[in-house]
Amino acid sequence: MNPFALAGFLTCLSSLVFGFFVFSRNPARRLNQLWLGFTMTVALWGLGSIWIALEPDPQTALLAWRVAFAASVIWIPIVFLHFTCVFSDTHHPRLLLVSYLVGATCVPFILTSPHFFSGVRLAFSSFYYATPGPLLFTFFTIGWLGLTMYSHILLVKSFRRSTETRRAQIKYFFIATAIGYAGGSLEFLPIFGFDVYPWGHFAIPLYPIIMAYAIVKYRLMDTSIVLEKGLSYLTLFSVAAIPAFGVLLWAQHLYFGSINYPFSATMLVIFHFLVLGSYSIKTRAEETIGKKLFKDRHVTATTLSQFSKALVSILDFDTLTEEITETLKRVMGIHHATLYVWDKQKNVYGPVSSSHATISPTHRFGLTHSLPVRLHEHQEPLVREEIEEMNTPKGSEQVVQQLKALDVDVCLPFLNTHHQLIGFCLLGPCHTQTGYSAEDLQLLTSLGRNAAIALDNAMLYEDLKQSQQLIQRNNQLRSLEIMAGGFAHEIRNPLTSIKTFVQLAPHRLNDHDFLKDFGRIVTDDVTRIERLCQEVLSYSYHPIPQIAEEDLHGIIEACLYATEVKTSNTPLHIAKDFANELPLLRIDQQQMKQVLLNIFFNALEAMSGERQILSVRTYFISKPTGDAWVQIEISDSGHGIGPKELEHIFDPFFTTKHESQEHEGTGLGLAIAHQIIQAHGGTIEASSQIGEGTTFLITLPTPVSQEPVQTAFSY
Repeated sequence: MNPFALAGFLTCLSSLVFGFFVFSRNPARRLNQLWLGFTMTVALWGLGSIWIALEPDPQTALLAWRVAFAASVIWIPIVFLHFTCVFSDTHHPRLLLVSYLVGATCVPFILTSPHFFSGVRLAFSSFYYATPGPLLFTFFTIGWLGLTMYSHILLVKSFRRSTETRRAQIKYFFIATAIGYAGGSLEFLPIFGFDVYPWGHFAIPLYPIIMAYAIVKYRLMDTSIVLEKGLSYLTLFSVAAIPAFGVLLWAQHLYFGSINYPFSATMLVIFHFLVLGSYSIKTRAEETIGKKLFKDRHVTATTLSQFSKALVSILDFDTLTEEITETLKRVMGIHHATLYVWDKQKNVYGPVSSSHATISPTHRFGLTHSLPVRLHEHQEPLVREEIEEMNTPKGSEQVVQQLKALDVDVCLPFLNTHHQLIGFCLLGPCHTQTGYSAEDLQLLTSLGRNAAIALDNAMLYEDLKQSQQLIQRNNQLRSLEIMAGGFAHEIRNPLTSIKTFVQLAPHRLNDHDFLKDFGRIVTDDVTRIERLCQEVLSYSYHPIPQIAEEDLHGIIEACLYATEVKTSNTPLHIAKDFANELPLLRIDQQQMKQVLLNIFFNALEAMSGERQILSVRTYFISKPTGDAWVQIEISDSGHGIGPKELEHIFDPFFTTKHESQEHEGTGLGLAIAHQIIQAHGGTIEASSQIGEGTTFLITLPTPVSQEPVQTAFSY
């Protein structure tokens, strides 16, 4: 095997292993599907290069070149472009359709036309290299490089508008490209007559490894997972597939006197798929047999397993405890179930949910009672029959008698991550005569572990709600204190002028200039008091948002238009960078306009001079829970806000505009905006630097299962 064939083997191996690894992390994810398609095209080139490097017949070698290019090389830039469009959230359906159609149209010419490959020549004294046709191959090379370059232009654009985490991922993409494409492009030089041995072929195996790391790192943020899984697959392949491949080569040589390398390479790929799919086949076979031959047992196991995983999503304590007892009773086919949970205030285990009519709500187990003591020591389900039949330690008789009195067959412990017994469930006898099997107890043990975590979370959530209520009460008192002080501060000056006018007016009734000028001041102060009272009422009144499906970009455009009208005589530049596709959001249009206009107008008042830039961006983000959110980023080039002031900008009556009578504010605008965004289930944050400007970040939830719509605006 010459170096070119060895590099092809490594290319095929790394592409298949890391392609399937990324795909297995999330098979339903479009990006992972396209990555698998891309690595398959690269793997086919690896197979083709093995065939090319080991083929001694020139006519067959020419066929190998044609097949490798038709099945692989022509599709590499097309599938990579498709992958890049999905990754960068770029919508190019026509370009992709044309690319695939052109690729399919070129396949017959690649396979047959002398204008693509005119023949082959012996190169490097080892294997046959293709010679290009007069024109078609040159056009193919230009198109191949063009699509590849455009894909990376899309990555550059995505890099500019991305977060730091995603930028790091794109950097890995460019590293992989620099290694993989640069090395792979050297293979074109001998085709055009530059006899430089294509050692760059050895760089291609690194390409899928680096790309796979970048893709998975963005989702899992753990390098060790990629290395561990990748090395595990390589080890499995080395232990199973490579020895089988060696036996195949030996058998060919033994029985036929020669080795057919293309056939052998094909069998290697088949071995690879069998090795990777063996565990999946075993799992599916067990599942199918369970469904067909042991249906009841399979349904019970599946239901308990699914319920065990779903428990952690239930945070309401009463709902959780009721679900545990009712599900166990129904699925296991038992007479009754009672759940006891540790009460830290009373230092006892008390019943919180029961389907057993004879168990009183006042029935409790103390911490030193033999049943919880035994459960804590053994940390596994207690079966009454086993305790009765075995020579049990001292104190077990009391446990057996207690279980008999309660008509209980099994006691299931709930131990948290610190191995503390936070509760247990008493299970009555089964309706069937078979009782509890070993498999049942194993399932119950698994359920008990997850139920303990769920109960722990639910109790912590209850504590959190109580703490939040206390914090909310404290915040209300603090807000009342701030509002009282702010209201007194805001109303003091207007009242002073009104009081002065009332005192002086009777003595200066004949002074018309005094009455006119001072009367105008008093009128303005009364208007200010009225506006202040209205804003206080708006802040204290919590209107329920009138939710409807709205186009966020349309709302932003309307607010920006109003802002431009307000600043028609000032040199303001508005920069927009909107996401190409955005779902309709469930928001109150008027309240959202109130929030945006408040921020826009604040930005206008903060900017001065020739450099007045207002930037608005929208984009998607994914939270660790997997939920999709939309973010609105609003930045200005104003004078900025100091760190001390920034901490209080959402507090009622806090304002930085007291110094300027022209821009005098009440300090309630951003407080109301904060209130509105919270009512929509979102968040609003601010960051600023003195002399650099201020940025507001609004995060809003997207509707579940909402199809994206193409925005009506072009940017």
